[in-house]
Amino acid sequence: AEFTRIIQEIPQVTECYNISGSYDYLLKIHAPDMKYYQEFILNVLGTIDSLGSLESTFVMDEVKHEYGIHI
Repeated sequence: AEFTRIIQEIPQVTECYNISGSYDYLLKIHAPDMKYYQEFILNVLGTIDSLGSLESTFVMDEVKHEYGIHI
């Protein structure tokens, strides 16, 4: 509960999903560059006591981007 409350207050986190599998949450974070992202991880996410670990994945290219089903 503490983690989700904190995440909702961080503007750089634009999406947060509770997921199944090896991890509990998937966050979508917007950062203008890698230096900003690094500082965000260290100074924002890294200060959340209820965060045990994290793994980062970066989008290299967008192959398809659609929402909903075309009828």
